[in-house]
Amino acid sequence: SLMAEALAIIGIVANIAQLLDFGTTVLYRLKEYQSSLGEVPKSFRQISKELPLLLYTIQQIQDAIDAGSVGIETKKALLPVIGGCQEQLELLQSILVKTLPKADDSSLEKGKKAISSLGQDGKVERILKNLRNFISSLTFYYSAASSTLQPLNDAKLIKIRQWLSPPDPSFNHHKWCKQRQEDTGLWFLNSEEFIKWKTDAASIIWLYGIPGCGKTILSSTIIQDVFQHCIGDPGKVVAYFYFDFKDEQKQTPELMVRSLICQLSQKCVMVPVSLELLFSSCENGQRSPSLDSQLDVLQQMIQEYPQCYIILDALDECKDRAELVGILNQITSWQLDKLHVLVTSREERDIQNSLENLVQDQNIICLQSRLVNGDIQKYVRKRLLDDASLRKWQNDSDVQHEIEAALMSGPRGMFRWAVCQLDALGKCRNRLMLRHALTTLPPTLDETYDRILCAINEEDSEYAVRILRWLAFSSRPLLVEEISEVVAINPDRDPMFNQDEVLEDPLEILDICSSLITITTTDNIIEDFPKASKFGYVPSGKVVGLAHYSVKEYLVSKRSRPNRAERYSIQDASCNGFLAISCLGYLLQFDKCDLFSYKDVEASKLAQYAAEFWTTHALAAGERVGDLSHQIMSFFSKKNGAYLNWVKMFNPESPRDRPNFTKTLEDVPTPLYFTSMFGWTDIVEQLLSAGADVNAQGGIFGNALQAALEEGHNKTVEVLLSNGANVNAQGGHYGNALQAASQGGHNKTVEVLLSKGADVNAQGGFYGNALQAASRGGCNKTVEVLISKGADVNVQGGHFSNALQAASFCGYNKTVEVLLSKGADVNAQGDGLLTNALQAASYSGHNKTVEVLLSKGADVNAQGGYYSNALQAASARDNIKTVKVLLSKGADVNAHGGRYDNALQAASERGYSEIVEMLVSKGAR
Repeated sequence: SLMAEALAIIGIVANIAQLLDFGTTVLYRLKEYQSSLGEVPKSFRQISKELPLLLYTIQQIQDAIDAGSVGIETKKALLPVIGGCQEQLELLQSILVKTLPKADDSSLEKGKKAISSLGQDGKVERILKNLRNFISSLTFYYSAASSTLQPLNDAKLIKIRQWLSPPDPSFNHHKWCKQRQEDTGLWFLNSEEFIKWKTDAASIIWLYGIPGCGKTILSSTIIQDVFQHCIGDPGKVVAYFYFDFKDEQKQTPELMVRSLICQLSQKCVMVPVSLELLFSSCENGQRSPSLDSQLDVLQQMIQEYPQCYIILDALDECKDRAELVGILNQITSWQLDKLHVLVTSREERDIQNSLENLVQDQNIICLQSRLVNGDIQKYVRKRLLDDASLRKWQNDSDVQHEIEAALMSGPRGMFRWAVCQLDALGKCRNRLMLRHALTTLPPTLDETYDRILCAINEEDSEYAVRILRWLAFSSRPLLVEEISEVVAINPDRDPMFNQDEVLEDPLEILDICSSLITITTTDNIIEDFPKASKFGYVPSGKVVGLAHYSVKEYLVSKRSRPNRAERYSIQDASCNGFLAISCLGYLLQFDKCDLFSYKDVEASKLAQYAAEFWTTHALAAGERVGDLSHQIMSFFSKKNGAYLNWVKMFNPESPRDRPNFTKTLEDVPTPLYFTSMFGWTDIVEQLLSAGADVNAQGGIFGNALQAALEEGHNKTVEVLLSNGANVNAQGGHYGNALQAASQGGHNKTVEVLLSKGADVNAQGGFYGNALQAASRGGCNKTVEVLISKGADVNVQGGHFSNALQAASFCGYNKTVEVLLSKGADVNAQGDGLLTNALQAASYSGHNKTVEVLLSKGADVNAQGGYYSNALQAASARDNIKTVKVLLSKGADVNAHGGRYDNALQAASERGYSEIVEMLVSKGAR
């Protein structure tokens, strides 16, 4: 095999030489065909224009191989691409042979062949599509061979990844890989559907099954297999995500998108332009990007690679399934041949309705019990051999067969049930106990959980309640040392936290909660717990969580259960309220002290979690936050103690900041500021009644009024205004209250602010003025209100230089038309990234906006900015339709300047063959 590989690699040079010769012959044939027939079908004309680009790209690859800059792995990866090109050209040649008229053909014969050529149009179209894919792959491998980028260490990419700060799915992946039993899942890995999925164009598979059937472990097996499939080939990339009910960060679709972007960025051969521009358009990482702009970047990044695999596990554990399904719809609508998607979930109605329209029937695969049972049997046999608590039956094959037979006749295809029964059987001390247990196995998962809870003894029961509540609703996975302190918090006493109740041995939580929880060791504590690992002590790396999603479902369900198990039942809002109060109670231990360094909180293992997440739990309590107001007010009243120490440990408006123990009360925003930011109107009123200064300055948004406006808390805004908040106070991210309200399109609030005397043309803040902020959001009513109150449409300043450029960048045509009708200068030049409205719209690919601007007199060749002109901006982003529009309106195809010097260079460097061909046909050189 090694010899064959070596010969194949030597053979690539011969293959390329042969392909270049053959390609030149086919090109000659095509030209001959065109001249003899005169008028030929469109696809024939198109392919004769694109063949030279293919030959040029292949020649570049050959030059790189001759220069010794192409590694052995890349040569191996190139073989199928070169072979594919040869195959497509041979197909094209056979079509030409059939349809090319010969010199001695009669006119009737020529006519027949001309008609026959029309019938071949579809076939040639398909060949053209395949060749375009090959050109893009060859361009990628050429770039990979000449690239010096180290994507894992590149400073710019590291900064962008830190800005996006997605959750890291590798913790879940390693955890599930460790739990996988060897040789399980082979039925799927060897299936025809999976093997075809890896190579078929634009393929998507949906794997579904009942709760507890082993979907997630199978996902980890699939991911490992795909990694093996891609190893050594720079053109094949894998990105994956595990939705996880135990970790809030792994329940939101947007964070999944961020994670996929960051994973793809770790394999790129050039810094993706789309990612760079997303970062700079968000004020170099000062603002969060919109979901749509992130999806645009994801699409562009997938297109960079010859083959891309995306695997998403447990869609049903995502909090916003409607948004997730929308994203999956969008990804499949891109129709990218190079993309292969595999998703797993339970058979939930909403997921099923959506995926049935996206996935072909043969690729909708149910994890049926007959397929999974073989894997369960392997797992049971391995546990009987390896598990210390079951090893006592090792020398008695009859007993082992009895256990196996009993478990295999339980609920079919349910891994989770078998795991719980083996845990329970491990506690049987003799055959009598074992046989009794085997004859009374609980028939369902719910009854299994009933039995486990009823077996918890009275002394441990209160601790078990606290542990399960925390694990069911914690915002991130908890470390064992954090849970060992959780058991010492009781909200019904004062003080709530009792140090003497902390577990001496944290691992005893396993004795208390048995099979309902699991402890996993992470090998990468710094990455998985970045904040806890910087909090003055070295975390153990042991992570505790509920053992399975079905455990949380059981705890929060309203199903009837035995009396002893009833006390463990929990509800979402009340449980979040319980966690919020517990965190506050824990933080109150820091009331009578000053925290000056990490050393001061070293012994308090739960401090980092409590500081970061008490507000998250209070917000999740929803309307029940009123029940917490007494505790929150009490906490806020201790300004010099617990409150100041909380903000030292965690800054709620800048969550990525490290703890800062040098802060004084003058450095931190007031309690009124934070309660306004959270929209806790009742508590805002109580603080104002207690004498809080409504106009106190401080915080990212400058004052309480702007903080409330940023989050759209209208009731809170009303309360602040009626208590004397100054509408024209300057400062903060948006400069003033009117800009903050305008960027969110809060029309009523905008009108209220204007009626209270807000200055409509006040300068400052991120967008420079209120009108630009409203235009950036496409808030037409707000734009009209502001202009009617005297806003200047042409004022310069702010991130987008002017309002028209802001609206054009986002493609808000109605807003663009409103601004132009009110006298906006269509050619206004600014010093922003994209210089003018036309360049901004061209960069973003908003064709209608481009047409509107040109029809109103925009200069198609205006110079300036990052790309120098609109044509280069559109070419660098593969905006084919925009390029067509600009060329038809007289764009100078050879204009120089900007990032790539000219449009042709931009398109060819990015591998956008269709644009290259369009520019060349218009005389680009």
